[in-house]
Amino acid sequence: MVLQVLDDLNALMEKYGVDALLTAGSPFKLNDLFWLTGFRSGDEIVFIQNINDKPIVAAAFHTLSRVQKETRIKTTHDLTGVYLRLMRENKRVAENLDVIFDDILRSVFTGKTIGIPEDASAKVFETVQKLGYDVKVVSDFMMDARATKSESEINAIKSAGDATTGSISEVLEIVKDSEVGPKKTLMYEGKPLTVKDVKLTLEHFLLDQGTHSSEDTILAVGDKGFDWHYLGAPGDELKAEVPIILDVFPMLKMERYVADVTRTFIKGSVSEKIRHMFESVKAAADSSVDALTDGAKIDDVNLACAETLKGAGYDSRRLNPAATEGMTHGLGHGIGLAVHEGPSMSQREDYFKIGNVMAIEPGVYLKEIGGVRIENDYAVTKGKAKLLTTGLDELLYL
Repeated sequence: MVLQVLDDLNALMEKYGVDALLTAGSPFKLNDLFWLTGFRSGDEIVFIQNINDKPIVAAAFHTLSRVQKETRIKTTHDLTGVYLRLMRENKRVAENLDVIFDDILRSVFTGKTIGIPEDASAKVFETVQKLGYDVKVVSDFMMDARATKSESEINAIKSAGDATTGSISEVLEIVKDSEVGPKKTLMYEGKPLTVKDVKLTLEHFLLDQGTHSSEDTILAVGDKGFDWHYLGAPGDELKAEVPIILDVFPMLKMERYVADVTRTFIKGSVSEKIRHMFESVKAAADSSVDALTDGAKIDDVNLACAETLKGAGYDSRRLNPAATEGMTHGLGHGIGLAVHEGPSMSQREDYFKIGNVMAIEPGVYLKEIGGVRIENDYAVTKGKAKLLTTGLDELLYL
């Protein structure tokens, strides 16, 4: 991956008009910094790369030695002496970033303008600027850089996808084994099946697979699914004969890549109206994926979904921004180290490229019923997009 990273950064530095890229912080807090270095640590480091040059990581003490042993970065800058001087003067490093950055930049920076990614702290920007350097916030720089995935990144997302579909399958087995009790409440082992029960089942399974939830799982029962980001209260009870939306997006603990999968399931009899929602969303998903290929205009994929739903009798915010029912959210988003990253489906005039990885999630939402959403992850190729989240039916009538 390192050669791809270098090529991407050089081209982007030229595009954004900067002579170097600089960011600093903890790779566990800043996905950009993790992507640039591959350093699995909560320790603070500084990354800088001059255009058409090698990337450099600056750190001190044991952190420096771990960077040298554990990352793909081969050139480092030792800050141990600077740290020791500050310590002898009873000064905190965090309060003296000017000393740190002055030492680094005097030693390694060779240009005029320094680009700083948007997710770096304002303190980093302010400190470098006060040192007298020309500084530019490159807000979309890292989104552009991370949007095209390498084969190893795609394989990591596929591994996260396997854990995700496996965890959902585990929940579906419990739902299948449950009985319908009073007020259509699903009963499992003699007790009402709740959102808390389901989420605990998911977490236990995910941990066994070397993953954990990157954010809280969405589990919306019945009409609560009309709000497509309703997380579900722990005490919410699962019910029969209503659609239940389950949206799971875990992260691999080691590689830190994520997957994002949604299934809507229904236990018991299915009304014609709800069945039509399910089948229409499935058709919209199929149309979207058929259009998702290298060189496809992003908005053509949006429109493939919206027009399919329109033909089925459902409104969408793509065709009618004021829509209150139908498909009231975007079609999807890029995924990688974050649940939401580039490319964005709202960049309508842009084009998909080989290596983009997209979560495609059409849905239909009706106030008196709730919602139906189907979501899978795909890698863009020259031909048909490659499904990364396999082994799970899309229409789930249990």
